[in-house]
Amino acid sequence: MRFFNRQSESAAAQADVVGPFQFRIEDMFTVTGKGRLFTGTVESGTVVTGAAASLVIGDSVVLVQVARVETRRRRAPAVLEEGTAGAIGLDGLRMDQLPTKPYGGQVIVDIDAIKGGVIRSRLASDVPPAGDVADGQ
Repeated sequence: MRFFNRQSESAAAQADVVGPFQFRIEDMFTVTGKGRLFTGTVESGTVVTGAAASLVIGDSVVLVQVARVETRRRRAPAVLEEGTAGAIGLDGLRMDQLPTKPYGGQVIVDIDAIKGGVIRSRLASDVPPAGDVADGQ
């Protein structure tokens, strides 16, 4: 039992890292049981699980939260540091907030439109004024 407590303390210590970050999106895919994951590279800062973030695709800014981070190097990282390639799962993102395109009589997520977008630290300018209801944006 003590072994698990040590891991939790270590992850908690890593999760205390705060500051601005920017993650450039290279791709997005859906994993059963994990949801949508955005793959790419951390361009600056450190991405921490639980961080308030913004998904920026073109002119669209969606307020989200970093739910999980993944990398090939570590089994269950708590953070992604600058220069690290990995994947980010987001909470607070609805399918209708992603760009779409028609495909074979259906509407699917437009992965090409997502590529090059960023997940970044939430900025004060990302949050709409209190009286402005923008349906999650």
